[in-house]
Amino acid sequence: MKSQHYSDEFWSDYVRGVLPATESAAIKQHLDQGCNLCARSVRLWQMVAEIAGSEARNPIPEDAEKNSLAAFLSWRNLRLIPQRARMARLVFDSLFQPLPAGVRGEAQGGRRVLWRSGQWSVNIRFEKGKRRKRCILIGQVLQSGEPRKVPERMPVLLMSTDALLSQTAANSFGEFQFEFDRANSLQLYIDFPRRPPIGIQLPDLEDPPSASQPS
Repeated sequence: MKSQHYSDEFWSDYVRGVLPATESAAIKQHLDQGCNLCARSVRLWQMVAEIAGSEARNPIPEDAEKNSLAAFLSWRNLRLIPQRARMARLVFDSLFQPLPAGVRGEAQGGRRVLWRSGQWSVNIRFEKGKRRKRCILIGQVLQSGEPRKVPERMPVLLMSTDALLSQTAANSFGEFQFEFDRANSLQLYIDFPRRPPIGIQLPDLEDPPSASQPS
């Protein structure tokens, strides 16, 4: 075998014993030929492997593990999910539908809005909360032709521009619910397993400050 040297990645695999048997035997033969440079590389990577192995045996403090998990989930919710989400398109909003003659706006039921993204649709109804500024959001995720094939306990996140306001999970029928203070520029994210999330830009729910109250 001709004299040759190997990359650090190769040595890392060699000292950890994860190389195929034929390649490992070839390296051993090369070392037996007396290559001082490669011998130093092996000793270095054996030391690295020993240090890494001893660190792995040390238990991680429970508080550190919880804090790391919380930091990861916060980063995922605030950054990764919005970046990966496919925004759904608005296809229906009952607010802009004409009312039947003689029916006043106050007599309507809750506002209904529908979004679509590919084979998925998200149907949402907004209702008034018990307090004046509160809003109840009742939603359902449905798959075209397969209304029951919705992943159970699928996370649903309600977010403002830079904060997670609330989080829940859809049931096996795709149903979920939030109650929150009315606000504008809110987003809803449905975190599907093994596929990009669906993002929804909610309509503005807070009345403009200049809006006058009916007499």
